[in-house]
Amino acid sequence: MCKIFKSKIRYDEIIYYLKYFKEIKIENDEIFLLVEELTNLAYPTYEDQYDKRWSYFYIPVGKCKTIAIPIGIAKYKEEFFVYVQSFGNFHIKKGNIKTEKFYKNIFTEILRFMPIVKKHESILRKIVPYEVRTGRIKGYYILDNLLSQSEKKTILDNYKRHIENNFQIKEISLNDYMNIAAICYNAAYKDEAKNLSPIELYKRWADGRDGGMLSIKDWNSKKEFSEWYDNGQLGGHPFEIVFSWHEHGIHLYPPDNTSPFYIIRVTNYAYAIKFIEMVKKLIEMNIPFKANNLENVLDFLVGDTYFTVNKFGNHDLRYITSKEYRHKYFPYIEWDEIKIVKWKNESKMDK
Repeated sequence: MCKIFKSKIRYDEIIYYLKYFKEIKIENDEIFLLVEELTNLAYPTYEDQYDKRWSYFYIPVGKCKTIAIPIGIAKYKEEFFVYVQSFGNFHIKKGNIKTEKFYKNIFTEILRFMPIVKKHESILRKIVPYEVRTGRIKGYYILDNLLSQSEKKTILDNYKRHIENNFQIKEISLNDYMNIAAICYNAAYKDEAKNLSPIELYKRWADGRDGGMLSIKDWNSKKEFSEWYDNGQLGGHPFEIVFSWHEHGIHLYPPDNTSPFYIIRVTNYAYAIKFIEMVKKLIEMNIPFKANNLENVLDFLVGDTYFTVNKFGNHDLRYITSKEYRHKYFPYIEWDEIKIVKWKNESKMDK
């Protein structure tokens, strides 16, 4: 490939200038016109009344040999947004602000490279490296300490019977809420939670922004809790009983007029096992509750959930080219097809 095409862009420049997903703003007429020239050569991959997107251009990059990195371009309100797969993105609009030559080179090199790709599309399968290809892989091949399918079935069967009993509760006090939360904490954290009072448990693991909940005067009063709750004094995350810096952790919502039962859910699946322990204990104690994402969490814990590879998702894997990853993951990854934009007829490249 190096004999066919030698790129002016080095791999270390891609790493240096793209800043790993920190958006870079470019206001430069010359670069804007180059992007416009490039996108005019192909039909958009997606188009609606607001924007256009082209998903399958490729930047030629010099490494040990020339490789190709996928690039996506969107046009919105006469501005371009460029995403370089696995590296970063930048925002381009018209202007006269001088910028690094690297950003111009990206598009001049794509324009030089595209005639070769157009004539020999199959070459992309050889030069797009796996660390920037996308795909998916089942969690079964990634996660440790998986639940068994029989454990999953037992939990779901027990939960189904619990729901069929239609346990309900209409009003609670703050102490009632704290006591149910304490049941959850003790189930999930066991020895760590031992000998701690409900409020000590809450202060140790909850978000901390209680929205005024802990300022209720009479913690035994159902009326005061209901008034605080119904008046919308919920600033913060009073019901995030397990805090997470990434997304949210575990929420325990109290019953209300529309849902006469507690609702428990987990957002960050790093807490999935803790969540399952809480659910099992609530079932055991016949607490009125629902866990609407329970089956999804169990699918995750038995390894049935797909992780995206080299692209953002609820669960993802960044694949790197190494002996370890090739042995552990490569045989099980379902790689996406390598595609290319649909060229317009009589384009500049044909002339």
